Amino acid sequence: MSLKKTLLVTCLLAVSGSAMAATTADLLVTGKIVPAGCDVTIGTGAALDLGDINVADLNEDHDKPTTLGNRSIGYSITCTGPVVLSTSWVDNKEADGIYPITGNHNLFSLGKDTADAPIGHLWFQHGGGASVAVTGNGAETHANVITSANGVDWFDATYGQASKTHVNSFAPVGETTPAPYTTYSGNFVLKPQIAPVNTLDLSTALTIDANATMELTYL
Repeated sequence: MSLKKTLLVTCLLAVSGSAMAATTADLLVTGKIVPAGCDVTIGTGAALDLGDINVADLNEDHDKPTTLGNRSIGYSITCTGPVVLSTSWVDNKEADGIYPITGNHNLFSLGKDTADAPIGHLWFQHGGGASVAVTGNGAETHANVITSANGVDWFDATYGQASKTHVNSFAPVGETTPAPYTTYSGNFVLKPQIAPVNTLDLSTALTIDANATMELTYL
């Protein structure tokens, strides 16, 4: 962890109004030791609009969801100095359900229809290989995404997929030990799928409503 130390020294000298001088004085020292801070930006902060999806373009067969075209959204993490960090994700719409119900912790909810059936799922990733541009660690210019279930044992993340149970970090290409960088940037590739038509209530228009939060942890 990169630390910045701030030290404030205050001297208080008490002078008596009488002829007798003070024989004691207090020296007060305060301060904080804080980690290097990081700012995170995903896209413009506005929702990514998938546009209008025609029901006629969706699969009707059971167990055959419709894969929509991939979308891309940029992200950046900018720190005040080189920091080793990990990222984790929370699905804020998990209670709305996910199609299919497989227990796959890499899938995020797209919301639900008026009958409480899940609209589909969203899978997204940093990208495989040296997909993350980084600065602040020697000659390194790109990093691999690595993943861990416990924050101790790390493995190559292959696609750099977001997960609700694993954490991701970043390492030099070919390595699996988290490394410190000052900036991280890349593009999330989003892969939404819509549930089969015969599992959805289409008596009214359906609103896709995905909402996930990325959290940073300093290692």
